[in-house]
Amino acid sequence: MNLLSSRHNINVVTVSRRSQISYSDKSGSKIGSLISLTVTPCDKTPCALYKGHNSTITIEFNTSETVKNGRISVHGVLAHVPVPFPLDNSDLCQFVSPTCPLINSIPKYTHTYTMFVKTSYPSISLVVRWELKNSSDEDIVCVEFPAQLI
Repeated sequence: MNLLSSRHNINVVTVSRRSQISYSDKSGSKIGSLISLTVTPCDKTPCALYKGHNSTITIEFNTSETVKNGRISVHGVLAHVPVPFPLDNSDLCQFVSPTCPLINSIPKYTHTYTMFVKTSYPSISLVVRWELKNSSDEDIVCVEFPAQLI
């Protein structure tokens, strides 16, 4: 008896919906400049943040001053009222590349933060305010973008 075996190759391709969205640079900072904002997954404005899934915020920026350490501050803005959004880890230096200290001779830094959107969050439209702050609590960059929790 002749047994034939076949080998099946399965290729899995992961496609990430990632695009630059409409956003506002709100910092007016003398410390840093916003280059770009990307939210993944997000392919249109307002950005759909899916409950029960991860969303990744990527901010490219530069700095005109040395920043030894800092923090990430996030708010959901509802009816012009900022509501703090606690992060599990808000240490800026752990989520920026190249890492701290941030110095002005490096032309671009990339801040990347992946967060889980809890299913307990209400399904609402809001503006997300994402701030990168130095140790004196001054904005390095502050960006706002429209979002919808789904």
